[in-house]
Amino acid sequence: HPLCPDVPFASCPWPCPKQLRSRTLGRLLCEMQAYYGCYLLESLGCPGRTYIGFTMDPRRRIRQHNGEIAAGAWKTKRWRPWKMVLCVWGFPSKVAALQFEFAWQHPSICRHVREQVAHFAFCKLTRKGRQLPVHGVPKNIQVLMQMLKASPYCGMPLRVHVLDQGTWESLPKLSALESLPRHIKPTHGNFDDLERLCAE
Repeated sequence: HPLCPDVPFASCPWPCPKQLRSRTLGRLLCEMQAYYGCYLLESLGCPGRTYIGFTMDPRRRIRQHNGEIAAGAWKTKRWRPWKMVLCVWGFPSKVAALQFEFAWQHPSICRHVREQVAHFAFCKLTRKGRQLPVHGVPKNIQVLMQMLKASPYCGMPLRVHVLDQGTWESLPKLSALESLPRHIKPTHGNFDDLERLCAE
């Protein structure tokens, strides 16, 4: 693994605590060779309907969800058109981003997150132990805020970029925002702004 030289990549997708202490978050960001991110979508045709996914190209991915580009995104076809509300990026590997995506989609199941979201009435399991869907942008953002404070995510050089103006304006109202790790500073703007931030 690039952040754990003595451990095989498959068995250690997270940055090691010792190495996080010895390396700055800036160096970790510089070591990223590609964009690995997760995103939150909201349906414009069915308000409250949301979708969480993984991508290496946010601008292209939203076009796929809206049918402008063929291939992929078949799960969201029924509720087009969509808007991308925000992106979480800065993962050290594709594996880490995919695991974050799963945890965000299944917060009551993932061992890294379930204790942090247990107090949310909307984070529940079915009788068969499956995750009940978390509907709406505000609730999914509440889950995200708790995830960013949990290990191992709090030790990753993650960034949150908000694309939706309404969401950005309501963000300061979240009390959990104040307790985020210091290096996680939400930003706001369009896809051009996101790409510029990634290139810095």
